[in-house]
Amino acid sequence: MTYETGAGNGPARENAHSRMGVASFVIAILATVVLVALFVGGGFVAASAFENVDPQTLDPETVQDSPAFAGLALIGIGVFGCLILYVVGLGLGVAGLMQHTRKRLFSALGTALNGLVLAAMVALFALGWVVGA
Repeated sequence: MTYETGAGNGPARENAHSRMGVASFVIAILATVVLVALFVGGGFVAASAFENVDPQTLDPETVQDSPAFAGLALIGIGVFGCLILYVVGLGLGVAGLMQHTRKRLFSALGTALNGLVLAAMVALFALGWVVGA
């Protein structure tokens, strides 16, 4: 069974992969790679900036006066950017699952990966908020 495109370009491919699902999966993979790179980079920046500082004496003023503060702030902004990418990827994955005439493999994978990482990040933020309170 084939479906007409309606544009006069001939029959559309039946059961092709959902483009939204593929985009969701790609976003999940790329955002995870960027997130890991940000955490590794943050570790290197913090280690190089505070290598001679006793962690017990570290206070917010010391961190703000550090030359690495701008780099650490950019890394934090990058983490929130990845959080936004995961939300977009989750939305695309769910939208891809709603396309009944398309294959849903990448939509399901993208939804699962984006949802799991998003849930883990929200849990880490909540844990940090609870411990900090």
